[in-house]
Amino acid sequence: MLLVQIRTFVEVYRQGSLSAAALQLGLTQPAVSQHIASLENHLGRKLFTRHARGVAPTAIADDLARQTGDPMDSIEEALSQTRATAARMAGTIHLTGPSDILSDLVSPHLGVLTRENLSVDMHPAIGDEIATRLLEGTADFGFAVIKPDDARLEACLAGREEILLAVPPEMAGFIQAADTLGAALEEQPFVSYSAQRDLMRFWMQHHGIDVGRSEEKVTAPDLRALRRLVSAGLGWSILPRYLIADQLADGSLVSIPGANGPLFIDYYLLRTRASRRTPRLVAACKLLLESFDTQEHRKAGTRL
Repeated sequence: MLLVQIRTFVEVYRQGSLSAAALQLGLTQPAVSQHIASLENHLGRKLFTRHARGVAPTAIADDLARQTGDPMDSIEEALSQTRATAARMAGTIHLTGPSDILSDLVSPHLGVLTRENLSVDMHPAIGDEIATRLLEGTADFGFAVIKPDDARLEACLAGREEILLAVPPEMAGFIQAADTLGAALEEQPFVSYSAQRDLMRFWMQHHGIDVGRSEEKVTAPDLRALRRLVSAGLGWSILPRYLIADQLADGSLVSIPGANGPLFIDYYLLRTRASRRTPRLVAACKLLLESFDTQEHRKAGTRL
């Protein structure tokens, strides 16, 4: 019984709400309250204080969560994995993330799910919408290049990609002849990946470049649109190598290196910690991550 109470405690701690924890655990709110009360009696210490929007953890709860959260997740996942191997999987796996990542990076891996009798439904989303879909339960897994800071979510490394400064050929000569790369880029228009400019920010910080006065011509929520815009001569951009390999090979795009060497970014499979209790999702996550890991080893030229 104590293990059940600890599982309930961890979920209440992460959700900050008895009702939200009850929903995730498939329990009633009175049952959740009873579990917390029993655990508090067992410890002889108060774990939460109530407020208008839910509950706030005490210092004792913070310490207990640090010690029990990850081990509890591992136990839940091990049990779910065992259950999954004993049953035939079925149903739909809902994926979310930027449309270009879903199309170009994730789609090649979906066969590992469909061969196990699972269907897949993809829901394009960017920014905070990815986390929202996961927490609301409208998506099972998300993909992103930034780890979420919400304790209810976790990020599993899926792969790594090099990002490059891509320019149209007619712009390349001017930029390469300039005294400094930063000054040259400031004088040329650019196109960026949504208003957040995450890829551009990563690359510029890596090379110590500030292009604050450069003219932004277009923003788009899809890297494939940026590839087309750069190819059409509308401006330069920062794009992943996998997406522009063919254009670099045929000369329709040019990559100009920065001063500090190549930059690689990680991309992640995101899931809720609560998903570790669902055998189907634990099995699907394992299949996807194994498929991504196999691809990364092949790209690196190593043998499995």
